[in-house]
Amino acid sequence: MSGLLSVTLRPVSERCLARILVVRMASSKQITPPSSKKQIEVNKDEGHFNYQRYWSRDSRFTAQAQGDTPARFMFRRLGHAYEVYPLIFLAGAWFCAFLLIVYVSVGKVEVWLDRSAWFCAFLLIVYVSVGKVEVWLDRSQEQAPWDWERIRDNYYKQHTVIFDVFGNTHQRLEIMEKLQDQMAEAAKQRGTR
Repeated sequence: MSGLLSVTLRPVSERCLARILVVRMASSKQITPPSSKKQIEVNKDEGHFNYQRYWSRDSRFTAQAQGDTPARFMFRRLGHAYEVYPLIFLAGAWFCAFLLIVYVSVGKVEVWLDRSAWFCAFLLIVYVSVGKVEVWLDRSQEQAPWDWERIRDNYYKQHTVIFDVFGNTHQRLEIMEKLQDQMAEAAKQRGTR
């Protein structure tokens, strides 16, 4: 154990460290370019609060994306991008709720022994998902499961919501059926079907 520590913690000379850094950075495009030789002076007028060097057109360096960090994405245009304000509010509300849940959860001591209910729920979700029209498991037919000629007589029987108390989603839509029939006929005449 002491031999390992002496190998990993031994002092490294400055020359050796410089060589390691030069070799490491020689072929990398991730190096941040040095500050420019000619510095512009910051305007004292209102509205100019932060200047950054933008080196995207310099092929020696990796291009700097506009929204490359979450902070830049959210806050770079606060002055005139008012559509971002709800996102900032929702992110803040989510973060506060997350902290509250963590605070409450850490204070509890619970042992969760019976996970069979969650497993049964998982199996039910998988069964319902695979039974939907969108999953094409049976490749014996040339038509896809969502093809109109194949689902015309049973599209209204498919489960589209978890709870349909009044059966609103299980009704035939005659206007849509006529429109789909006309579209299928037009596609056959064009030769695209």
